[in-house]
Amino acid sequence: MARVPLQRQADLPDDYQHLLSEDAMGELHLLCAMANNPDILQSYMRYGTTLWTEGGLEPADLERCILTVARALDAPYEWHQHVPIARDAGVSDDELRAIAEGDFEPFDDRQQALLRYVDAVVRGDVDDDRFERLSQYLPPETIVGVTLLATHYLATARFLDALDIAPEEPFIGWELEGE
Repeated sequence: MARVPLQRQADLPDDYQHLLSEDAMGELHLLCAMANNPDILQSYMRYGTTLWTEGGLEPADLERCILTVARALDAPYEWHQHVPIARDAGVSDDELRAIAEGDFEPFDDRQQALLRYVDAVVRGDVDDDRFERLSQYLPPETIVGVTLLATHYLATARFLDALDIAPEEPFIGWELEGE
């Protein structure tokens, strides 16, 4: 059970109700918990949107990165939320299972460099070799976007864990066994 109340759209001041509307992302537990502080919720959503749209990654790579963060942190909420989004972006179930196992070998060289870098960011273990390998494939502005994306989802996972926020539905499972 969540450690803070899960606010509903109707609970918010009129100026903030749009943040939990179906036109936004709806009443996801993550957002409903953040809605206890509507100003922060709004800033969180704007920042996340900026990372998605201006970070320099295509949707499938963006989702592979988010799922790599989720798996590295054993963050079921984020994994559960992003598996369907990843599929819609073209990520295959074989790729999902590989990420779940921490196995980046099935990916091409560019994707391996990207996912290994994201994994290292989350673990606080970025070294020169990993950075240089990613630099062979991505320009500095995209590396900045990838790094901020990884740390954004790291913070999100820690927020969910600290406040004991569960997925809205039964967990899909790391190996997609809950479908």
